[in-house]
Amino acid sequence: MLEITGLRKVYEGRGRTVEALRAIDLKVDEGELVCVVGPSGCGKTTLLKCVAGLLTPTAGQVRLAGRAVSGPPPGMAVVFQEYGRSLFPWMTVRQNVELPLREKGVPRPRREELVTGALQAVGLSDAGSAHPWQLSGGMQQRVAIARAVAYEPQVLLMDEPFAAVDAQTRADLEDLLLGIWRRLGITTVLVTHDIDEAVYLAQRVIVLSGAPTVVQEELRIDLPEDRDQIVTRSLPRFAELRTHVYGHIRAAKA
Repeated sequence: MLEITGLRKVYEGRGRTVEALRAIDLKVDEGELVCVVGPSGCGKTTLLKCVAGLLTPTAGQVRLAGRAVSGPPPGMAVVFQEYGRSLFPWMTVRQNVELPLREKGVPRPRREELVTGALQAVGLSDAGSAHPWQLSGGMQQRVAIARAVAYEPQVLLMDEPFAAVDAQTRADLEDLLLGIWRRLGITTVLVTHDIDEAVYLAQRVIVLSGAPTVVQEELRIDLPEDRDQIVTRSLPRFAELRTHVYGHIRAAKA
């Protein structure tokens, strides 16, 4: 579904050159949930923006379902960490979720069906007439997820989507994402700085090196498919995987 080949990104300006990504090679299968981790400042967000067509890579290529990505592709949706900035405060929740579908030219009956289904999926069926500023941070992020799901993307990209909420809300949103992913089978790539979150959510964890960045390791997560915040995180294997990933990140920092 997603193929990244020889991806390189160099920032130039004010007499300074910074090589953020050196050579990223990565494949994500259809229906897979992959988490990307790495040291702070290693270029995780840069990678995601290049994959989303929001940044032009210096070299290399991104392909979505076999087609080269040269700008934001119609088969991709992105959920950002700063969800408040991505929601229009003068629009209702329902209007926010519907907006990309209007831009896509989806007929009104189908739009209504998709928006209703997406709000049900994130537990906000009763909040459609509210405005984002009337909702908690966790509920606002649910709106952002609903908007992405309603778009029916082939690939869902998420940039530290739960970093700005409290621990309890974060756990709820992680389980919400897993439920939607199991039900809809959307190919999902999630960037996170939280190692526990990556191990809990992913089928595979991609560990990036320090900048200039390459893929340091691809780790298959062999935990049971049915994840539970208490049971799964208490498993000895969970602790082993977490320690393994953390060790690689510490080595990358060094």
